[in-house]
Amino acid sequence: MASAAGAASSYDEVLYPAGVHPQTHPNRLATVGFLRGIRPSPIDRCRVLELGCGVGSNLIGMAFHFPESEFVGLDQARRPIASGQNFLTELGLKNISLHSVDVSDVKAEQFGSFDFIIAHGLYSWVHHPVRERILAICREMLNQQGIAYISYNAYPGNHLRDLVRGMMRFHTACFEDPKEKVGQARGLLKFLAESKPKPDYYVDAIRAQFNRTVKYADEAFFHDDLSEVNQPFYFYEFMTQAEHHGLKFIGEASANDLDPEQFNPEVMKKMKELEGAHEIVREQYKDFIRGCAFRQTLLCHQEIELAPDLLVERIPRVYAMCDAVAAEEGGGESQSVTVFRRPGGAEIATAHPLIRFALKFVCSQWPCSVSFESLLGAARTGAAEESTVPVDNDADATLANALARAYRAGFLHLNVFPFKVANQVSERPATSQLVRFQLERGDSATNQVHVSLKFPDLVSRRLVSLLDGTRDQQMLVRELTEFVESDRGKLYENGAVLEDANKVGVILQRRVREELGSLMREGMLIG
Repeated sequence: MASAAGAASSYDEVLYPAGVHPQTHPNRLATVGFLRGIRPSPIDRCRVLELGCGVGSNLIGMAFHFPESEFVGLDQARRPIASGQNFLTELGLKNISLHSVDVSDVKAEQFGSFDFIIAHGLYSWVHHPVRERILAICREMLNQQGIAYISYNAYPGNHLRDLVRGMMRFHTACFEDPKEKVGQARGLLKFLAESKPKPDYYVDAIRAQFNRTVKYADEAFFHDDLSEVNQPFYFYEFMTQAEHHGLKFIGEASANDLDPEQFNPEVMKKMKELEGAHEIVREQYKDFIRGCAFRQTLLCHQEIELAPDLLVERIPRVYAMCDAVAAEEGGGESQSVTVFRRPGGAEIATAHPLIRFALKFVCSQWPCSVSFESLLGAARTGAAEESTVPVDNDADATLANALARAYRAGFLHLNVFPFKVANQVSERPATSQLVRFQLERGDSATNQVHVSLKFPDLVSRRLVSLLDGTRDQQMLVRELTEFVESDRGKLYENGAVLEDANKVGVILQRRVREELGSLMREGMLIG
């Protein structure tokens, strides 16, 4: 991001892929801070700064959904900023501004102070003086109860990435063209990964890194792995620098507790013994155990008094959301056990009636957030109907503690602000203006809970573009039929282009119904 004044950045030559990062959303940051004792500004009336914003795609979704808040994006690269500014002009958003500025030159007098500061994918990829300036900005421009997010590559996990990075940079040093660099770097790793008929630990490590790189977009691989600077840090090293700038650790933007199911009992016993140690020490040992390679650390002013752990008594003031389903039920009449399973495979099993019914209710409301009061009411009603089991006299505390445990494990989300999203397909379904606007210009769109979804299929993209709230399902089928019959989009059946024109209407009837259900589950629909 930082370079000499007026000089073109490598990010001007090779544009970094536009991205949306759910873990940077003010709702996520405010919740982590609130549960540690901070009083964050209301996210619907806040100021947000993003350093290294690229084209501004991460901020645009936030700005669209929170029109009373203000968003500022800064990036030294000129081309991405110009592209983002053009997009904002066309969309007509007034509460966001993007500026081409070297981070070393950012001053509070120019941009003011902020409730949230985001630096995603920046800190490890700039030289030491710029890293120092990032931390100084967080100190100087963060409001008293503000929260800063900084992501960075971490050790010990990145030692494996370092193993191949030096070899790739040596091998590609003589190539000028970025595409050729990327191809040559991957080619070297492939060659080394296949160098022995019986791989040893060294070849296995290279093979794992090759498999990682082939999943990368070329542009991201070029900047992330082949860049001049890519400096990982042990967590304690990063925190030493942050504390030098008067900043304090709040937590991580994503859950990072150790899962007892994945480690030997001795591991959990040792971590239990560390409960009296300093939080930084405990976090560092967690990184050693899980081989952490990337951190998303939240910071606040050093003067803020934080609770030593998550404040369970604040849970009743937040909202819960979870995409799990009740996968299995078993046990006798007096002890029914329900297993809840998320799409990624994570599971929670419980026999406690209050917790079972609470989880069933919150999962049934996905992708909507549920207030603690509503959740408790539904859980009490469900538990009371099981006449063989008495209703918990201390239901509030029982539920709050259960939600806290599930939240720390990353099984469900807690938010200080409920996202505005529909959990039913209405008679005339609608997506946001932002979604329709984005899909007119590309194949990705940001949903109501700040997640980017791809729509590479033209028929699917056309369906979403028609969801402006004026059409029922029959009207959608008719217009999509015209779209396919005019040869503007192809309809596929069993992986092949559908040739039978008589089947188009029947297949689209089913497809519209199914895709609307999928769009609802993916948080794309509005009420």
